[in-house]
This record gives sequence, structure tokens and C-alpha cells, in this order.
Amino acid sequence: MSFITSIRASRQALRSNIIPVSTFHTSAVRSLKENDRHREDLADHYESHKQEGLKETKEGKGKWRSELASSSEEDVKADRGEYDGDHPSFEAMQQKTKHLLREQEKAKGNKQ
Repeated sequence: MSFITSIRASRQALRSNIIPVSTFHTSAVRSLKENDRHREDLADHYESHKQEGLKETKEGKGKWRSELASSSEEDVKADRGEYDGDHPSFEAMQQKTKHLLREQEKAKGNKQ
């Protein structure tokens, strides 16, 4: 029995009676966009977009608003390929880029 009592005694010796307590707390600035913090009318800006969204929702025309989303939410939506409005397809953008490059090459050829 002396072995069991020595284990119990060593466990009690190892226990700490100190409870970690944080005495000073800080919190991050509350803003929807991580890169949009330094405007004076930020609350009015978000509220106006929110009211427009609520109005459109009541009319049955509600949609996702990038103005009210955080930067990371916008990035996720873009990565998924979920675009709002009249965003061109990737193929259309490639064709437009090819066309612009050809025009620039022709313009350079005419100058020389």
C-alpha cells in the first residue's frame, strides 16, 4: 500500500493551484472589409447598402452584395467562379486580350 500512497502524494504535489487569468483584453476593430477601416462615413456606407439590399429583397430582386461582404468572402466567391451581373467568361476575356495585343503590335509596327 505504500506504493499507492506515494503515487497519490506525487500527483497532488504536481497539481497547480494557479488559475490563468487574463487581466487585460483587446479586441479587433469591427469592420466588414479588412482593408476598409479608415473612412469617417463607414457606418453610413454599410447602412445604405444594407437598406438597398433589404429593399431589393422585398421586391424579389435580392442578390448577394459584395459591398457588404468581407474581403475573404469576396475572394471565396471569386475562386468559386460565382460572379454577379455581366462579368465576361474566361474565354471571352482571353479573346479580348488577344485582340488588344494584336492591336498594340500593329500600332507599334505603324510607328516604326
